[in-house]
Amino acid sequence: QSSVPSLASERNSIMLVPAGDHYTMMDFATAYFREAQSMQGLKGMSAEKKSAADLVRHTKVPIKQSLLRYSDSELNELATKNFKTLMRFMGDQSKLKDQNEVECIYEILQLCKEKESLHDEVYCQVIKQVTHNPNQESVLRGWLLLNLLTGYFLPSNILMPYATKFLQLASSDPSSTHHDIAKICQSNLRKNFMYGGRRHLPFPVEIEALLKGRGARRLVILMPGGVEYLTRIKTFTVAKELLQEICEQMGAGEQEEIQEFVLFAIKNKMVRPLRSEEYLHDYLLEDKLVTVTLRRLIWRTPLHFENKIYTDVHYGQILWDYLNGRILLSHSKEMEMQVGILAVLQHWAKAEQQNSALSREELKEYTPQTLQSSIRPQALQNHVGMLLRTRQPLQPVDAKIQFIEHVMKLPFFGYNTYFVERVSDDTIPVPCFFGVNKEEIIVADGTTQEVSCVIPLKELQKMRTLQPVSDGGLPGIEMNYGSAANPKTMWIELSQAKEMYHTIVVILDKTELHH
Repeated sequence: QSSVPSLASERNSIMLVPAGDHYTMMDFATAYFREAQSMQGLKGMSAEKKSAADLVRHTKVPIKQSLLRYSDSELNELATKNFKTLMRFMGDQSKLKDQNEVECIYEILQLCKEKESLHDEVYCQVIKQVTHNPNQESVLRGWLLLNLLTGYFLPSNILMPYATKFLQLASSDPSSTHHDIAKICQSNLRKNFMYGGRRHLPFPVEIEALLKGRGARRLVILMPGGVEYLTRIKTFTVAKELLQEICEQMGAGEQEEIQEFVLFAIKNKMVRPLRSEEYLHDYLLEDKLVTVTLRRLIWRTPLHFENKIYTDVHYGQILWDYLNGRILLSHSKEMEMQVGILAVLQHWAKAEQQNSALSREELKEYTPQTLQSSIRPQALQNHVGMLLRTRQPLQPVDAKIQFIEHVMKLPFFGYNTYFVERVSDDTIPVPCFFGVNKEEIIVADGTTQEVSCVIPLKELQKMRTLQPVSDGGLPGIEMNYGSAANPKTMWIELSQAKEMYHTIVVILDKTELHH
């Protein structure tokens, strides 16, 4: 079993919404609230019930002690302080001088981030303050806070069934003003349970937008071939949801095929593929400099071309990879013939170019950068001229499909290629190329493209990124692979170390799901 970072967040328990009348917050308060334990002596069931109901009901006065019992006096103090912050945020107490509502939220979220043992206390405080609260504005504020809490922090296994029951009841009451936000909280909690919650606290601009009722922000996804996809993402949207939405729009709705696409976050030439359960806002934050792109990473499912956007996206990606050295091509007579055919198909893929001849400049544009110095321009021009005279021109869409099918037959198609400058194994001449696909990592010679080493992904035991050894040096990756009887280690240095590392992790994740 590979010990490359495991990607599904493991949870030991199963999240279930309890049925029936059990697990209400009143039941929880009776069993676990500090005050309930000191009320056990009260006579008569109705008095006891009334008092228990008061424990989870909105109060206008700050609490003197934490709702839950803590043996640690510091936690008790932090809990009572938090309740006052909550009251100020909800408008039930006046704010401190120079304190605004965004700071109040921050204070509460920061406390939860630092003190996991207070998660239940904070949940109970907010639930108490939105229950039978006569001020609608105050209630809405409390629910906004619950929206953030449920996406960031999980209640304990003890409180979880009571909290889910509370949200279920609130979301199934259509007469309430907050049943929609309660549904969002339910979804946040489910995602948090499955994927582990957002890692970074929100930036002030995100909280301000939420307070103004704007729960979504615009995001442009750059697709291959220059297609731009405009969408809106919510506070707790994960990559998987956005991938599903984009793939359905381009006619790739089958789960198996959706698995083969990946979103990449790009900032200052740093490229990072996103795992399907990662929260988009953890990468975007408030940064306008992050670009999100889509690529197909795995080519297992057969392609189908009934949708124009689907065809354009695949053509755009394969064309870019072919021209920019992302697909390894070795120079040979046969390859010269291929380059000629592919140049003609690119020419026909442009609607306005159907019957025109090809200039030398255009021909250069249609030739992969890595082959421009080794292919004789005159021979290529003669070959292309002959093809244009003897072949019936294709419609742009058919030319694109044929181009895709041609390139997919090339020996190194489907490998994500990285230029590596140093390798610990001195039998491998450098610089060289490392290619990664759904099954293996290959090492190919920098000039001849001859493969000198193959590492099956299933043999990869462990992997880590390495910091540059010196200033201006290159980052690297260390890989442990092989069998228990014959363990091997290799390190490599390349500028795209982080991208390659995360790409391998994403591929392993997706192929594990497939098996």
